[in-house]
Amino acid sequence: MEAKGCAKPAQWKVARRFFYWAVRARLARSAALRALAEASPESTFENCTRLLSSLTGIEQAVDYKEEAEAIEQLDLTVTVAELKANNLADRLVELMKEDRKAALDSLLRFAEGLSEDEVADVITTFKNTPRS
Repeated sequence: MEAKGCAKPAQWKVARRFFYWAVRARLARSAALRALAEASPESTFENCTRLLSSLTGIEQAVDYKEEAEAIEQLDLTVTVAELKANNLADRLVELMKEDRKAALDSLLRFAEGLSEDEVADVITTFKNTPRS
């Protein structure tokens, strides 16, 4: 005799599986969004969410299992490195606008630690960069 109000075992199995994938997708999404936000602190949550969706090629409204697996398979290493580099470049430009002389002095001190190849790369880059 079945107790009134109790879920059938098959329903419980489905519910448990759904919850498992929902939690797993949420954890994967949170970890990925945290990595993107740390790499680019100026980005909004919405921008990070759009970037993650474009990287996975899926929208959040899809199946939780599909979302979890797509995010877990995603390698954010290159994207995080690019975001960090862009953020650093933006901060350097802002600092240089604040005090050009101090910024140039700092660049010269930084250049003292560069190898000859790195100095040659910097000179080439400066020569090939169009002036506005």
